[in-house]
Amino acid sequence: MGRLLSLSRSAPVAVHACAGLLWMLSSLASGAARAADWDLSLDLSAASSDGRKSYLDGGLGKLSTDSHDAALQFGRLRGALTQPLGEVVSLRVDASRWGSHDVNRIDLTEAYLEYRPYPWDGFRTRVRVGAFYPPGSLENRAAGWETPYTLSSSPINAWIAEEIRPVGLEGQVQWLGSRLGRDVDLELAAALFGWNDPAGTQIARHGFALDDRQTPLFGRVRSLDFGEVTAYEPFRRIDGRAGFYVGGQARYLDRLALSALHYDNQADPTAYSAALDVYAWQTRFDTAGLRLESGGGWTGIVEWLAGTTAIAPGSQRIEWAFRARSGLISRSLGPHMLTVRFDKFEVVHAPSSAPGSEDGHAWTLAYSFDRGLNWRFSLEWLRVTSDVSARPVLLGEPALATESKVQVAVRYALHGSFPTRSMSSGGAGSAATPPSFAQ
Repeated sequence: MGRLLSLSRSAPVAVHACAGLLWMLSSLASGAARAADWDLSLDLSAASSDGRKSYLDGGLGKLSTDSHDAALQFGRLRGALTQPLGEVVSLRVDASRWGSHDVNRIDLTEAYLEYRPYPWDGFRTRVRVGAFYPPGSLENRAAGWETPYTLSSSPINAWIAEEIRPVGLEGQVQWLGSRLGRDVDLELAAALFGWNDPAGTQIARHGFALDDRQTPLFGRVRSLDFGEVTAYEPFRRIDGRAGFYVGGQARYLDRLALSALHYDNQADPTAYSAALDVYAWQTRFDTAGLRLESGGGWTGIVEWLAGTTAIAPGSQRIEWAFRARSGLISRSLGPHMLTVRFDKFEVVHAPSSAPGSEDGHAWTLAYSFDRGLNWRFSLEWLRVTSDVSARPVLLGEPALATESKVQVAVRYALHGSFPTRSMSSGGAGSAATPPSFAQ
């Protein structure tokens, strides 16, 4: 704990240094006359775990850390930049570095252009082009596609962060009923995308997990494949087909939210990339969620996911069906937040002669304290019990395992803006203004 506090004192220095780098990047994009908004954060954590060998290290444990990992860990260094390119167009870039398991020192998690014209007659539209998360999660609603309630994401959102990142074109239409004196807002979204053909590989190889890591756009994930540890890039194009998703959300008085999403990458399960050494995985799933918030600081969230993923080597179809449910209750009292979550997950593999099935459940208890706008201190206890059929076959371990982790984390964050050169006042030769910090 003392080492964690010692390192946390150096966090502001690292974050301020990164702010200067973002300022220089923003200056390069200064054909625009509007300020660029930015976010920076640095996480440090200390954890104690009795988990099996982590899936990140080629094991079949359900946690990102195991009993052999160092107690003190560098978490996530995140930087995000939103650069307006005129009145209704902006560029959004979100980059991160995790303490381990990264191919690149820093990599993108999202990057896209957004077109958002002015609302008309109660309607508002949005178009995104690039790489982005699909809508649908009611829990991972914080900046950087994080959950504000716990340190570890639910199995549903942890898998989406690991393997789902459409690269393509999304359109969204919102009906702003609340601005017209109504109680309901409605939203519809649809997208065409590519470069997500390997999605589903990790469901088959290690199943669900609980962690806070997101696979970067140019990163790799490690897993156990028939007893051998391999790594692959999940955001690649193999068969040339376009996938799609459609989804919607309804909000009532900003207290109740309902969401649903259907995703289908339309991959050809017979297609194989020799260069990547991976098949195109035909992955389809549906998600649904409900979030209820009270005026007294209570929040309840229920999320559900079900789908299938398959490959067909030699035209022989091999399929995995997967399901997961999550229920969360959280209470905020000023700067304090206490959360409890229960998760249930299952993977069913056919044919049954090969390993690949699992079922399990997990409990998470988390507490966080926000000190001003810059500091957050968090404590989390997590216990997951899982029965994985591949453990005795591939690792010689018992199929049933109960893994626990206690984690304490410190976050230092900054928010601000970079006023860019003004075409009206300074012309092309005026200099950019150094960053302003919101603290």
